Amino acid sequence: MSKEKQTEEQSDKVVTRYDRRMEKRKKEEEKERKSWKRFKIVSIIILAAVAVSIVFSIGTSFYNRYTVLNQTYFQVGDHDITRLEYNYYFNNVYNNFISMYGSYVSMMGLDTTMDLDEQTYPGNENMTWKDYFDQSAVAQIQQVKAMADEARENGFEYDSSEDMASYETEIAAQAESASVTESDFYTLMYGDYATQSRIEPFVEENLLATAYYDHLVEENQPADDEIAAYYEENKNAYDTVTYRSFYFEVETDTEEETTSEETTAAEETTASEETTAEEITAAEQETETTSEEETGMTDEEIAAAMDELKVQADEMAARLEAGEDFEDLCVEYATEDQKENYGGEEDGSLTEEGSYYGAPTVAADWLFDESRQEGDITVLESESLNRYYVVQFISRQNDEEATNESIGNLLASQTVSEHVTEIAQEYTVTDVAGELHYLTVPEESTEAAETEGTETTATESTEAAETEASDTAGTTEAAETETVTETAAETTEAADETTETAAETEETTSASEETTAVDAQ
Repeated sequence: MSKEKQTEEQSDKVVTRYDRRMEKRKKEEEKERKSWKRFKIVSIIILAAVAVSIVFSIGTSFYNRYTVLNQTYFQVGDHDITRLEYNYYFNNVYNNFISMYGSYVSMMGLDTTMDLDEQTYPGNENMTWKDYFDQSAVAQIQQVKAMADEARENGFEYDSSEDMASYETEIAAQAESASVTESDFYTLMYGDYATQSRIEPFVEENLLATAYYDHLVEENQPADDEIAAYYEENKNAYDTVTYRSFYFEVETDTEEETTSEETTAAEETTASEETTAEEITAAEQETETTSEEETGMTDEEIAAAMDELKVQADEMAARLEAGEDFEDLCVEYATEDQKENYGGEEDGSLTEEGSYYGAPTVAADWLFDESRQEGDITVLESESLNRYYVVQFISRQNDEEATNESIGNLLASQTVSEHVTEIAQEYTVTDVAGELHYLTVPEESTEAAETEGTETTATESTEAAETEASDTAGTTEAAETETVTETAAETTEAADETTETAAETEETTSASEETTAVDAQ
C-alpha cells in the first residue's frame, strides 16, 4: 500500500476515546523511558563520584592510620614514640588533671570547651595549655621508659596478669557506665585507632615501672633512727587528739555562708595538693573577713555581741570546771540552729582522733601543745569568725606502727623519686614531628612551668604515706614523693570523670587529638 493511500485511510478513520487513551499512554511510556535513561546516566555519574570519594577516603584513612600507628611522633632516648602512645599518655595526664581539680579548672584559667593550643598557660605567657600537657605527658613517658628499662636490665621479674585483669575489668565497667562498647570506649579515651590490643602494651609498661618503683621503695627503707628523727620534727602531722568543743557565734542580721574552721584541710585543698598550711590559713581568713563585711552589722555592734558571748563562754567553762557534763551544757547553750547537733544518739561535741588541720584553727596549737593534760579546759576567741570556742582536751595518741610505716614509705619514696628524676634526665627528647612546641620556649621563661610540668602520678605504694602527709596540708615532704608511674587503676579513675557521658569524653578526646598527675592528696 502506498504511503499516500495509508495516509488517506488514516484520515478517514474515526478516532475513538480508546484510541486517544492508548496514544496518551504511549507518550507517557516514552516520557518515562527518557526519564529513566536520564536517571541512570545521573546515577552513574553520582556513583562514580562516590567511588572516587570512597577511594580517596580509604587512602586518607590508611595514611592517617599509618601515621598514628607507625610513624615516629618524637623520640625519648632510644625509644620511638608513636602518636598513639603519645595520645595514651596525653589523655591520661589531661583527664587526671580534670578529675583532680574538677570545677576549679576554670579558676586556673583552663576552658575545657576551647582548643588547648589557643589558651595561654597562666604559669608562663609563652606557653599554651597544650604545651603544658605536652610537657607533663612527655616527662611521664621519660620516667616510665627509664624505670622500665632499668627494671629489665636488672632482671626484675613481674607478673602483670592479675593487674591487667583488674584493668580490663575496670575498663569494661567504665564502658558500661558510659553506655558505649568497650571498643568505642578505647577510641573515646585515647583517640582514633586506639584498641584494647594496641593500648595494653603501654599499660603493661606502666605496671612494670610501678612494680619496679615499689620494689625500690622496699629496698630503700630508712633506718629506725631516721624515722624517729623525722617523727620528732613532724609530730603534729601524725598524732591525733580527742577533745570536746562548742562555739558561741554572733547572730548577724543577714544569713551568711561562712566556711567553718572545723572544715578539714583536705576539704579546703581539693583544688590543689600543693597548698601549704599557711596558704590554707590565709585563704580561710580572707573568706572569713569577707563574710564579716557582709554581716550587716557595724564593728561596734559586733564587738558588743562578742562581749556578751565571752560572758556565756566563760560561764560554760566554769561550769565544766565544776564537774558538769559537756554535752548537757551544749544542749543548754545551743541556739536553734545548733540544737540538732547535740543531745542525740551521737555525741555532737566529741571529736575522736582528730588531726591538727582538722581542728578549729584557733584551737589547733592549744590542743597539740605537748604540755596538754587530760581535762584541760579553755576559752578561745576567733575574731575572724566572730566566735568563742569552749574546748576540753581529753587525750593525744599516735599509732606508732602505722606512723613508722608511713614515714618509712615517705622517706624511701623521696630517695627513689630523686633516682627516677636523675635517670629520666638521660632520656633526651627529640621532636621528630615538630609538634612539641614547649621545647622551643626560652629556657629562662620556663622555670615555673618546669616544676609543674614534670609532675607525675604517684604509685600506690606511696598512697598511704601521702595520705598521712596530706594532714600536713601539703608539706614539701609529701610533694617530693611524686613519682613517674601510673597504675591501671589510676588510668581508669581518670575515666570516671571523663565518661560521665560519651559526648563529654568525645569532646575531651577531640581536644587531645589536636594537642599522671599526681593523685589528689
